[in-house]
Amino acid sequence: MGQLGDLRVEARTCGVGMPAAAANAALHIQATRPRATILVGTCGAYRSAGLTIDAVVVSRRILLVDAGVLTGAAMFPAPMPTATLAAPLLVDALAGAGARSAVVATTLAVTVDDAVAAMISQSTGADVEHLEAYAVALACSALGVPFAALLGVANSVCADGSVQWRRNHASASLAAAKLLALSLTDRAFRHAIN
Repeated sequence: MGQLGDLRVEARTCGVGMPAAAANAALHIQATRPRATILVGTCGAYRSAGLTIDAVVVSRRILLVDAGVLTGAAMFPAPMPTATLAAPLLVDALAGAGARSAVVATTLAVTVDDAVAAMISQSTGADVEHLEAYAVALACSALGVPFAALLGVANSVCADGSVQWRRNHASASLAAAKLLALSLTDRAFRHAIN
């Protein structure tokens, strides 16, 4: 926790995967009552997105994605929400600081098959994959807190993505954190959270 002028900044972990992220985000948000929540982390980029390692993206739209649903082997029940939008003012402020606006696919598990990764990207229009974004976005929505995810690209979504992630996750995390740090003093960002 820290103070930047009149802005109190807190960093909390949400855990790995949708269930942990949803529960922890809801608990943290209820306890701290933030003006906004920015999920900072790493992501994998679908090859069709043309993103490089250490590029930083800001979520514009967050999708709940399951490969079984895309192939017709499973289905989401009709009342279940599967897409949400990040707060437009936050997205604009973070994009103005240098992040690329992106569609984020949240999957239950890391996609490790090249053909499945291509199918997800082509079927959904997603640029990147992140395991927790949808869960945190939904928790924020339920509690009325503006949300955006700011993610550094650590790997391609592919068969050797986990090897790439281990090699690049620290620099990708740092790239996202630096962009957020620059944004905290920006007038557009301040406007977005007030």
